[in-house]
Amino acid sequence: MTRRQAILALWATCLIWGAAFPLTKVALHDATPMAFTAARFLVATVILLPALRGTSRAEWRHGAILGLLLSLGFATQTIGLNLTTASRSGFITALYIPFVPLIVLLVYRTLPERLAGAGLAVALTGMGLLTRPGDLGGGPNIGDLLTLLCAVCFAAHMVATGSFARRFRVERLMMTQIVVSAVLTTLATPLIERPRLDPTPLLVGMVGYEAVLASVVAIRLQLAAQQTLSPTYTALVYTLEPVIAALTSMIITGDRLAPLQWLGGLCIVLGSLLPELRRSSAQGGP
Repeated sequence: MTRRQAILALWATCLIWGAAFPLTKVALHDATPMAFTAARFLVATVILLPALRGTSRAEWRHGAILGLLLSLGFATQTIGLNLTTASRSGFITALYIPFVPLIVLLVYRTLPERLAGAGLAVALTGMGLLTRPGDLGGGPNIGDLLTLLCAVCFAAHMVATGSFARRFRVERLMMTQIVVSAVLTTLATPLIERPRLDPTPLLVGMVGYEAVLASVVAIRLQLAAQQTLSPTYTALVYTLEPVIAALTSMIITGDRLAPLQWLGGLCIVLGSLLPELRRSSAQGGP
């Protein structure tokens, strides 16, 4: 893959993931959150099953760990999305980037750089502005807090992926974690909610969108792009995802953020960028 193709692939990934926030929000009118989450992983599993031949036990074990974190992340994100706005969900989910150094500290006892700590403080300040803009937000609601938990799960997933990818093929880990996520979310659904899936054209289309585009295609594009582009440049592009989520939410759901909320979202993006900007200057460019 050329550099130009990698950049386009990464932009396409952010567009797919960003637009998924308002699209899923609309689709949840026809489904309960956990049933929707299980359905997307089950369809993705059916697509990936033929490619799973020859997977080792070690790949399944480590894929199971990633699958647990992935299913927790998407479950809390989708349930939270049902209780908050798509714009807020997109920006709060982006907190997983500044949360990564915190997870590294807890797991490896490695102190983060000063800019990483400053970035986390700026991002959390941004969440405060995003969820409490004067009289508009009224403070974080349960959906916001569940989405915050989702960001923690995704940060842990990123740290674990970085560790496991040194020993196993990333493609195998991606496939096994989706299968494990399908099993876990399917088993958990009746324990958490009374499942409902109304097979409307919108819901069927969105399950297909999440299973094919957001789960299989986007992850493959992401992996291919990251083999060509630097981690710094990749992180810079990733910060566009919540902005795309907010802009597409305006078009699809009519969601409007107040100026103070936009400032909060900007703080979250800035908090995600701070550590990467230092790495960029140290490396002399992307």
